[in-house]
Amino acid sequence: MKFLVVEDNARVSAALRAALNDQGLEAVCADTGKAAIELLDTNPDAVLLDVDLPDCDGFTLCSAMRASSSVPILVTTARSDHASRVRGLDLGADDYLVKPYNLAELLARVRAVMRRRRPTTGSAAADAVPGDLILAGPVRIDLWERVVMINGFPVDLSDEEFSILAALARRPGETLDFEQLAEEILRTKRMTLQESIHRYIASLRQRLGDPHQLEAVEGSGYRLTLAGTV
Repeated sequence: MKFLVVEDNARVSAALRAALNDQGLEAVCADTGKAAIELLDTNPDAVLLDVDLPDCDGFTLCSAMRASSSVPILVTTARSDHASRVRGLDLGADDYLVKPYNLAELLARVRAVMRRRRPTTGSAAADAVPGDLILAGPVRIDLWERVVMINGFPVDLSDEEFSILAALARRPGETLDFEQLAEEILRTKRMTLQESIHRYIASLRQRLGDPHQLEAVEGSGYRLTLAGTV
């Protein structure tokens, strides 16, 4: 996996490159916006973008990168104010991480972005189109981007958990049996299917914060209970 590190501080850039190399990852570095645009042609897997650059505004650079590429962009900056976060995300960044940050967290966020961009593995989400959303109280499910948010905060789900949730959310109030739910994860895992479903449901309940939304139907399976459904 190759990172494009856009950072004008040579010490920070060198340290980040060394840390990534220690993890078996490749890093190419740019200390200006002009160099970053040129290196974007090397097809990095992700961009780590500091917005304080000597030759241009990093937010403008983020917008320009997004206009020409779908590469995941993570803004890494000391700017922690709300306005900067919103601006970065609105201009096309996939995530926003405030310095100083932990390398493990950075890599976890990169993996989360890559999972959201990965082709779908479950049939319920496969038919999604841009803007295909399901709202259930504080829970927002974006079937196209494969993103779940609760009260505006993202929930990091595995592909299997998302596929199960998407299937249930597509058919609110309806009971889906174990075989139907198993179809949603069959391409990614080969396990004892009923035990797998129980485990993923338990994890989803914990992550969603309301265990009553995912209701067990004795002898049948599970159903997602949304506000206003019976």
